[in-house]
Amino acid sequence: MAAAEPVVVDRITWLAGDTVSGRGSGSRPSDRLLDWLTARLPGITHERVVANAKRSWMLIERGDTVCHAGAVRSPQREALAYFSNTWPMPPLQLVVKRERVSAMPVDAAGQVDLAALLGRYELKGVLVSGRSYGPVLDPQLDKLGATSSVQRITSADFGSNLLPMLLQGRADYALEYPNALAALASQRPEVAGLALLPIRGNTEMVLSGVACPKTSWGQAAIRRIDAVLGTPEGAAMLRETLLSELPADSRRSYRDTIDAFFQRRAQPTPGL
Repeated sequence: MAAAEPVVVDRITWLAGDTVSGRGSGSRPSDRLLDWLTARLPGITHERVVANAKRSWMLIERGDTVCHAGAVRSPQREALAYFSNTWPMPPLQLVVKRERVSAMPVDAAGQVDLAALLGRYELKGVLVSGRSYGPVLDPQLDKLGATSSVQRITSADFGSNLLPMLLQGRADYALEYPNALAALASQRPEVAGLALLPIRGNTEMVLSGVACPKTSWGQAAIRRIDAVLGTPEGAAMLRETLLSELPADSRRSYRDTIDAFFQRRAQPTPGL
């Protein structure tokens, strides 16, 4: 039997949808990642398109020749895509207007009981349709029925329009990463009126990565991508990008985890 012809990867359509919109071109983490990759993947034509979470995963599941520049890893997504890890993200936290903090079910340690909150129908939550909130929170959120007080909306990016909804009193809470809130605060001073509360049981950092479809093309593409990311140069670029986004307290709290991640990231992913 003749050996199968090698899969040619000569074009990648990149899907990008950063959590915070409105930043100038080139300033978003996905822009910096793609600028770096484009210069180091010769022979490949790179096209960038903006796609929200729901559409991105529809295209990946369909097996199109696309890759996502910054996708949260979860067991469900790993069944659909090959991943090359890029960044460990601090855990998602609850975002709420400061004057509404006292209405949240918070324990003595200042942590939110998410199960209790989801059962409080008088408190209105808002989430992004198609977005993953990580392997710890997704199972709880996926159980919400049609009668839930949590609304899922379609966002042009990964949720920057949710925070204005909180400020305007159209929702009581949302879920977001601390670095996303910090980035938005630099553009919109009114974000200072929002507070971040840790969620009980949600303490592990969340991995994000480049994701390509679970097809022969997707595997060939992710191997090329991982080969350049899995180098000391690639790890240094990813580390610098992450640290420039994180608030100082997150850098301190997760320093050991971040150091260990990028030590591993300086080499190709085993078994990919």
